[in-house]
Amino acid sequence: MTVVKSNLCPTCGGLLSIDLDKQVYVCPFCGVTFDYEYFREDDVKDTAAKAISRGEYGSAKDAYDFMLTKDPHDFEALRGRFICENKWQNMNVMKDDREVNVSPDEPTLLKAIGDCLPEHKAYFEKVREALSELDHYKELTAEAENITKERSSEQKALNDLNYEYIDNSRQFTMLLDDIMGMDSKERDAIITLMVVIPLAVLALIIFNKAWTILIIFASLIVLAIAVYNIVKAATAKHLRAKMDPYKKKVEELHEQYKAKHAEAMESRSRYRELVQEFMDIDPLPSKEEPADPSSTTEPE
Repeated sequence: MTVVKSNLCPTCGGLLSIDLDKQVYVCPFCGVTFDYEYFREDDVKDTAAKAISRGEYGSAKDAYDFMLTKDPHDFEALRGRFICENKWQNMNVMKDDREVNVSPDEPTLLKAIGDCLPEHKAYFEKVREALSELDHYKELTAEAENITKERSSEQKALNDLNYEYIDNSRQFTMLLDDIMGMDSKERDAIITLMVVIPLAVLALIIFNKAWTILIIFASLIVLAIAVYNIVKAATAKHLRAKMDPYKKKVEELHEQYKAKHAEAMESRSRYRELVQEFMDIDPLPSKEEPADPSSTTEPE
């Protein structure tokens, strides 16, 4: 036995129950029974609508079940059961895809397609087609998000290599920066050593007229500079070679994301078109103001 909360007993004011087997209303308080026809169909529909507006989906479901016992093909009752099952206020909810999380194989929708009159079948089938398209859109969006995550990982690896490349290019500059960053005593001591030692060596060589040693000393300095630059250039070349695959992968993933995102947006547009199509053929359109789909946020 189910309860329609909005139907009150005219005798005592208690809440009436429905005896589906005997097809009567029963007052559990005073025992009075009423035939279904005592409450007109319009009253039952009004009961269901008011229950939905209050969020009493169980009561609304009972009212729609009662209507379906009288007419299993009733469009409003079949659609109402679908609305109650998903705890919506009306079908306008489907205009905002962010609020919809319903399978196209939802049982009350399949029942509506199977039990409705032929002239109403296109409506429910279009609802199911829209839900299928919404599932497709969500799958595409998830794939785009996975591509974004993979691209972020590749970009991080590329950034790390790029930092190494910059550090290699700035090694001499970094040494000067380190020296200038020291306190004044340490900085002055190092600068003094860098100036005094070479001058002392040069003075010693000139004093002793050891020109051969001077040539060797100069050659060593030139060789050190050459080796330093060769190593620096080789390191830079190696880092560029390591960066190239990452650059290529990041670019490929970017193109994949753009394509997947565009496909997702097409699917979302198709979903909205399908929603509008079934609303255009709605035999009992909602009196509420429809949601504005332009207010929804496009996924990044």
